[in-house]
Amino acid sequence: MRPNAVEPRASLHALAASTRWRTALASTVVGLAGLLVTHAATDGFSAYTLESARRLQALRAPAKVPALALELADGRHSSLHALHAPVLLVDFVYTRCDTYCSALGGVFTQLQQHLAAEIAAGAVRLVSLSFDPRHDTPAALSAYRARHRGDPAAWLLGRPAKAGDLPRWLDAFGVVVIPDELGGYAHNAAVHVVGPDRKLVAIHDLSDIDGVIARARQLSGSSRHAQLR
Repeated sequence: MRPNAVEPRASLHALAASTRWRTALASTVVGLAGLLVTHAATDGFSAYTLESARRLQALRAPAKVPALALELADGRHSSLHALHAPVLLVDFVYTRCDTYCSALGGVFTQLQQHLAAEIAAGAVRLVSLSFDPRHDTPAALSAYRARHRGDPAAWLLGRPAKAGDLPRWLDAFGVVVIPDELGGYAHNAAVHVVGPDRKLVAIHDLSDIDGVIARARQLSGSSRHAQLR
């Protein structure tokens, strides 16, 4: 009877060992798959967030922004491609926001001051685009600019001329906007640099004012001219 008693125990040990091996193998496969997905999603581990990934993308592979219709605060219709300044510094706001958008307004006030010579020469233009076109009428956009002491000749504000174009605007710049269920929005905040060929060439954090100024001057050629003097 003893051999018959041993055989079930041996079978159970073998089954347990086999189960542990299959579990370990599955865990390894899942782990490797996760690493591969993370590697792809973060651009080879160079970017650890979606925000840093979109900024890397702008630097490595500048993409042309679409020539979508834009209604400006003064009621005129235009597009980013039709604006005459070679370099555009673009942010996305909604005028009822008192957090990031207010901070961006302060940043644009400073940029307007620091880049006054480039703006006066027609080389750089500031552009704020609203992603809340239902509330951000031309009057609301003008009031937002006035709160931040913006010069209409230097700082344009606008909204999509067609509400249905908003997703294309956001997608072109990699901007994420999520309703916060309190009447407002959660969104990423940055200064987007659009070059003379209307490609998105860089995205700077709103705290990197020096970086934005240097990039704008480099693209507009003013820094090169200053060195030649």
